Amino acid sequence: MRVVLVERLSPNESSKLEELEALAETLDYEAVEKLEQTREPDPTFHIGKGKVKELAHVVENSDANRVIFANPLKPSQAFKLEEKIGVKVIDRFQLILEIFAMRASSPEANLQVEYARLNYELPRIKESVKRAKLGEFPGLRGGGEYGERARVDAIERRMNTLEDKLESFEEAREQRRKRRRERGFNLVALTGYTNAGKSTLLNAISSADVEVDDRLFTTLSPRTRIMKGNSQKILVTDTVGFVDDLPPWLIEAFKAALEEVYLADLVLLMVDVSEPFEEILRKFRTSKEILSESSADIITVLNKIDLLSKSSLQRKVKSLGRIFTHVKTISARDGTNLDRLKEEIRSRLVEQVQARLTTHRREGIEKLLHKLYEEAEVEDVKYSKPTEVTFWTDREGLGRIRKYSDEKTRIDIIGESS
Repeated sequence: MRVVLVERLSPNESSKLEELEALAETLDYEAVEKLEQTREPDPTFHIGKGKVKELAHVVENSDANRVIFANPLKPSQAFKLEEKIGVKVIDRFQLILEIFAMRASSPEANLQVEYARLNYELPRIKESVKRAKLGEFPGLRGGGEYGERARVDAIERRMNTLEDKLESFEEAREQRRKRRRERGFNLVALTGYTNAGKSTLLNAISSADVEVDDRLFTTLSPRTRIMKGNSQKILVTDTVGFVDDLPPWLIEAFKAALEEVYLADLVLLMVDVSEPFEEILRKFRTSKEILSESSADIITVLNKIDLLSKSSLQRKVKSLGRIFTHVKTISARDGTNLDRLKEEIRSRLVEQVQARLTTHRREGIEKLLHKLYEEAEVEDVKYSKPTEVTFWTDREGLGRIRKYSDEKTRIDIIGESS
């Protein structure tokens, strides 16, 4: 689909057309033209009347099928723009809803998308009823107006039904969380602006195989996996990416993903450090605002360091270090510093002990090592006489490992972290 992107800016406001184009590309839309105007919003068209004429001309000459505004439009503004331009006009929120509808892969996500879409459409249908009463839509007189009113009633009934269904999903999630707590699991939430690399990190530190691409909103439903290489019970949840200026009703529709964040024991705030400094700060502010209700510790993870030179990374880390706290630098794609990040996660959640196993065994050594790799984070193995293995685990894991030792095997605690 060929689209024209439009943005109205207030004086000194930064443009978001680049992000809007990325959103459009997620749906394989082709942005054939972009228009900007700096002025206060016009109550009728949002942009000025002269700009509306220019837009209509651009749409006709570019053979565009749709116009997408970066700004939120009132229902009346969208209707009047469509009358002047002759093609469908939507705003950024509706575009995001279309992406959500494409990305939804679970029953709950599909219900959330439907609820959000109806919430968005309801005031627009009410506006069409209002305009029919005023005679602006002659074709909606009589039965048409009645039909629109009946549609409003049907939407409101459907939204009530969806609220009940979503509440049942919420209760089921609460039961799952309760069982996790009872079994001693800790929850880590991966958060951050969309396309910061959360799904890539989940794949890298767990046995997950979730979809990863460069388009926005790959993840809608929370996905939880066990962090690998651990004796601890640490669960890692990938959550929906953040974007700024989302209306409360859209956030409410996807609160399921955010609940995992608010109930987490530890939050990893992912930041794409390869982006320009101003973009990093804008997206970081949005993320921190959404995370303001979380009481968990937050580790800021500067991802995609593989896309920067060493000197550029050092300059950025130095500058961002004045703003961020508890910073870790990684590349989720190539694995750089992931061991350090996992160690930081472990140390934040559960007391760890560093131990050394020394064994004179000649038989059964493979089975013993296999057990160690299952129960602990093996740091070093020296295949000498005797064999020495240095590892990290928690007290419970250490107790299980001791059961596999014998008179030829000794385990000594050589350090701890808490």
